[in-house]
Amino acid sequence: MIGSLLTMIVTMLLSFPIGVAAAIYLEEFAPKNNRWVDVIEININNLAAVPSIVFGLLGLAVFIGLFGIPRSIPLIGGLVLTLMTFPTIIISSRAALKSVPPSTREAALGLGASRVQTTFHHVVPAAMPGILTGTIIGMAQALGETAPLLMIGMVAFIADVPQGIADPSTVLPVQIYLWSDSPERAFTERTSAAIMVLLGFLIVMNLLAVIMRRKFEKKR
Repeated sequence: MIGSLLTMIVTMLLSFPIGVAAAIYLEEFAPKNNRWVDVIEININNLAAVPSIVFGLLGLAVFIGLFGIPRSIPLIGGLVLTLMTFPTIIISSRAALKSVPPSTREAALGLGASRVQTTFHHVVPAAMPGILTGTIIGMAQALGETAPLLMIGMVAFIADVPQGIADPSTVLPVQIYLWSDSPERAFTERTSAAIMVLLGFLIVMNLLAVIMRRKFEKKR
């Protein structure tokens, strides 16, 4: 559980600001009918359909093979899940920004606000419920992934609770996979219990998405 929590913290701290910033740029500031922007948008949409194990292979080749980051630590797991979560956050954030009425932008610009002020003072706050909902759903999807984490070696036996993102750890989906493959009958109960804990995590994250969406909608 602690390994899953640390991995999700790394994923959130990396994927949310970079993904939202990319969505804001592509939707509000990127030039229209530009070849490079079109290529980036096509690649983002294609990445959303890539199997998760491909991101595990990418993390194995780049983060471990090229940069030498140790295996089986929350840092490497968070980096891989960040790559996998990027397309979901960018696409959902862009959809939320598109849903803001054009009259909001026109009114702010008509009163003398700059384009940057219009975006960050009016458009982004109005789109924040959709942005947060897409982000939390993307994080919940990443929490249930097993294949990319198996590729980066988060299957080691962990004797102690990890204290930080650089300590050896594993995550709940990988632990469920390992226990389900054990022939002893005692592991059937452990597997069932771990699945219930993971489902509890997912339910809490989805409830959090609903609560935050309603909270920001009331503020707006």
